[in-house]
Amino acid sequence: MTPAASVKPRVVIVTHEFALFRGGVATYSAELAAALNRAGEAVEVWAPDYGTANATDDFTFPVARLRAGGSLGFCDMVQFARQLIARRAQLEPATVLLTSVGAHMAFMILVPLGLVKCRRVLSLLHGSEVLRFERNPFWKFWATRFFSRVECVLTVSRFSRSLIERSFLSSLTQQIVMAPCSCSAAAMQSIPIAKPGDDKVRVLTLARVHPRKGQLDTAQALALLPPELRTKIIYQVGGKGDTEYLRRVEQTCHDGGVVLEYLGEITDALARTYQQCDIFAMTSRTLPKSVEGFGITYLEAGFHGKPVVGYRSGGAVEAVVNGETGILVEEGDVAALSKALQQLVTDPALRQRLGEGGRRHSARFSWDATARIVMEAALQEPQ
Repeated sequence: MTPAASVKPRVVIVTHEFALFRGGVATYSAELAAALNRAGEAVEVWAPDYGTANATDDFTFPVARLRAGGSLGFCDMVQFARQLIARRAQLEPATVLLTSVGAHMAFMILVPLGLVKCRRVLSLLHGSEVLRFERNPFWKFWATRFFSRVECVLTVSRFSRSLIERSFLSSLTQQIVMAPCSCSAAAMQSIPIAKPGDDKVRVLTLARVHPRKGQLDTAQALALLPPELRTKIIYQVGGKGDTEYLRRVEQTCHDGGVVLEYLGEITDALARTYQQCDIFAMTSRTLPKSVEGFGITYLEAGFHGKPVVGYRSGGAVEAVVNGETGILVEEGDVAALSKALQQLVTDPALRQRLGEGGRRHSARFSWDATARIVMEAALQEPQ
């Protein structure tokens, strides 16, 4: 074997969701790249520049900013694809890991057309991509041609794996490997803080403001609490997104006599925000083209010893252990959700027990372990 042949292949993570964009895909891409870098692997992330200067990039690994927006709109996707074609010489010797739906869409067309070639392509599917590709004839056509060339598909949960196995991809996928999520480094900071000096119980939802994340369900459930409990509640909503949906959440809280604190996008105070709440609630819904593949924020809340309330929806049943780290109820059952919240609001001992379970559960996940799984897949010789 020549020295050149013994050199480990370079890994390029391609994603259309990355900082400054926030969300599970962006977190996964950044944390995995950091873990690969810690392991001594040559890794680079390619992501859009979102039309900004991005002078604030502060990562331990290289980030190549592509001149493109980060949406799935036609113009942004064309520009994203053009940037990839312009860098095709850099991609050819690399092992490429696609971590977002936009990255998949670009490669699903570029690879079959021969406009981009790679040493090896790995696909990370969170779940929503499977629904999107299966229900759109155009993308199903290109996905069929692309995934027949993908030797290994990574996924984040048993639920996501089951989606793949039940879809048209099952006959195309040669190998499915679990590569779980873990907590973000920003959320895992330990910051001693003083709890607010009042008797309020703070219920936090930290997620993109969107019907899929279920902030409205949580607001409706809180509004169903007995009047004497509603006066003790502060519902905190952190994140950006659908402004019309946020107004509905605000109106529901106003009409139900529930105090709402909209925290906006949480940037530098992620750990502090978790620590200051008493209960974490994220009632994710399953939509026709979107589903909760796992839910990193459930683990992050557990890391800080917070009990979790949610729906039995998608991969949430793996991120939350019902009765051990939180309480799960059937999706859409707002009355049952209200009862679960009432249990936690009125029983500090239960909150503590579930919070301690959350700490134990979150400790079972590690980005370094996930990086080892990814590298084992990346280092396999193409067939």
